[in-house]
Amino acid sequence: MSRTAPVRSLALALLAALSAGAMAIAGQAAPEVVFYAPADDKPAFGDTDVEVDVYAEDVREVVILVDGAEVGRLQRPPYKLTVPLGDSFDGHRFEAIALGASRELVRGVLDTPPLRIDERIDLGLQQLYVTIDRATAVAAAGALESGEFRVLDDGVPQKIVTFEHGDAALTVALLVDASDSMRGGHLEAALGGVRSFLEGMRELDEAALYLFSDSVRFRSPFLERADALKTALNTVEAGGGTAINDALYLAIRQLEARQGRRVVVLLSDGSDIHSALDVESVLWAMHRSRSLIYWIELNEEGGPTGKTSPWRSFELHRREREGLRQLVKESGGRIVPLATPAEAVVAFRDILSELRSQYVLGYYPTTVARNGRWHSVDVRVARKGHRVRTRGGYIAD
Repeated sequence: MSRTAPVRSLALALLAALSAGAMAIAGQAAPEVVFYAPADDKPAFGDTDVEVDVYAEDVREVVILVDGAEVGRLQRPPYKLTVPLGDSFDGHRFEAIALGASRELVRGVLDTPPLRIDERIDLGLQQLYVTIDRATAVAAAGALESGEFRVLDDGVPQKIVTFEHGDAALTVALLVDASDSMRGGHLEAALGGVRSFLEGMRELDEAALYLFSDSVRFRSPFLERADALKTALNTVEAGGGTAINDALYLAIRQLEARQGRRVVVLLSDGSDIHSALDVESVLWAMHRSRSLIYWIELNEEGGPTGKTSPWRSFELHRREREGLRQLVKESGGRIVPLATPAEAVVAFRDILSELRSQYVLGYYPTTVARNGRWHSVDVRVARKGHRVRTRGGYIAD
């Protein structure tokens, strides 16, 4: 580089500054792009909002780039869009280019930092709904104390900070299959089980009713008054196909906005023919929720023999059914097999009785990052003859 190069660069910089100043004096601000999102001091990942404002005349279009790749073009304010960045925790460069009729008017750049590997953030309170399956020999041994439980989060012992036994309020989504397979009095018998469940509700419990076939045909709000729900049970007749995944996904996501012990009770034969979602999508939602899922399974031995749909072969239907079984198990719930819908009353009462006897353990995970990773949970009981059932873990989003 020649000795005059630094002087030339300085002169150009001074000329640019003087030009901007002259524009300001003339009442014309220098063109500028301002980023409102994302924040420049925090890592960006997942679905990320990008929002800019442009201070320039005759803007025809704003082009947004992330890491050099175009992600969108915006013709009018607000200049805002959402960009899926995935689960990468690298730093990112965001650019916004304002274009005029035939040229670039102004460009803005924002860099977000990577997430440091050693950055640790404590998660909020994690609650576990624990069911104890006790052997007959110790059935009368009495309730367990908090000190008899041990919680391991990714193998690391945790301190139990909240402890309840049977008293925590229930928030329940009751999903009842109202498809063609429930004709001939089957739906009426199944709803008899729902009525018995609602009659067992206590103060502060709340429930919502979903009647579904190939779509959700009836959905009530979450209500504390069982009478209001029971009057809705005769509003739908059986008919249509079956879309279990869609209804289950909807219920799980809506439960996340509720308080109390979140529970889904599904009554269906498990033959999903019409869902737009696959069971993996429902599993994704369950892993990010705290919902406990019970499946009252009709015709367990008969199963969905020979059923197909335009987008799922018999083998895919079999896998979906097995996926539903896995989902129930990983949530900490269980499958209750029914030979006939007439047994629904006993099944619903049995589930409610189990919920009333559950233990609710709360703990704050230690040294756990919000990294979108699955964290396994293991609960053990010191007292002999007690077998524990709870959810297998959670996603640390």
